[in-house]
Amino acid sequence: MLRSRSVLNFLSALLVAAYAHAVPASPLERIDGKVSYPERGVLPDDATLTVELLDVTRADGKVKRLARLSLPGGGRQFPLAFELPYYPADLQAGHRYGVRAMLTSGGELLYTTAQHEAVMTRGAGKQVQLVLQQVKATPDAALENTYWKLIAMGARPAQTQPGERDAYMLLLDGRVSASSGCNKLMGSYTHPAPSELHIGPLASTRMACLPGVMEQEAALLAVYARATRYRVTGETLDLMDADKVLARFAARQFK
Repeated sequence: MLRSRSVLNFLSALLVAAYAHAVPASPLERIDGKVSYPERGVLPDDATLTVELLDVTRADGKVKRLARLSLPGGGRQFPLAFELPYYPADLQAGHRYGVRAMLTSGGELLYTTAQHEAVMTRGAGKQVQLVLQQVKATPDAALENTYWKLIAMGARPAQTQPGERDAYMLLLDGRVSASSGCNKLMGSYTHPAPSELHIGPLASTRMACLPGVMEQEAALLAVYARATRYRVTGETLDLMDADKVLARFAARQFK
């Protein structure tokens, strides 16, 4: 009897599993749209157009992505038509939804929509017209009178000793004010030509630091002594020897 009951339970489990696999997935629906591109030039071959359906209900501006479609943009004719599939079961009553588009090349964002175009919200349907706008490049920070926080030296990220200031550098009127993450550094610098920079000699305080921060300080002093060039890209500063990046800093603007 017990054996027969076990066999029946096993067969019942198989039937339930078979039925579960037989249940079809939720049907997909689609949002139809067109994306306009403001330029007439030819897009790079690796350009990619990405369209996303977002839940934009939250008041803090955070969005939840519900669907995403990526299309090759290189050599395509604009306006570019698309169909964005999504699962209706993902939608919730009372929520707000929008669609955005982005055009990238080489991992860099070139164009994007200025705002989310409403769909299935407040009378909006499932058709959208999206217009891409060029992303403005971040202006380069100034080399001087900028608080440059150390990010990394080579492949090693910067270290911070608990309770101490970040490793940083400030250049102003030929004088260097800096920190290794423990000791204060001070001295002079020269900037004789564009992209050329010479730092030092530098003096420092003699506080005891954690071993890792002491190693960072020695390496940072070596970087300052070796660097002959610099490069500012947006809010990133690279100290360089020829074409080799020795250390990287991030800008925090003084006001």
